[in-house]
Amino acid sequence: MFRTAFAVADDLPDTADPVKAAGQSGLGPFQLLGAALDSLVEVGALPRARRPGAEYLAWSAVHGLAMLVIDGPLRRLARAQTRGIGERLLDMVEKGL
Repeated sequence: MFRTAFAVADDLPDTADPVKAAGQSGLGPFQLLGAALDSLVEVGALPRARRPGAEYLAWSAVHGLAMLVIDGPLRRLARAQTRGIGERLLDMVEKGL
């Protein structure tokens, strides 16, 4: 599912057009993440000084774990263990931002 969701398919029609690749909000997944982080700044939950580039940190942490679980050294972990690691990673990203 990860590969399906995040693979870049340049040879398929309409995938190069960000408007067509966006969801109902008009934003793609990465843009939604940026908008959510902007909202956290607006409500004071994320310090403005820590906002620049935060989407790259969160995105790469989550995708890095996904790749380790799919094809890397974590691929043989039990589903429950993988889920637990994923939850801890999200907690770490949230606290680290």
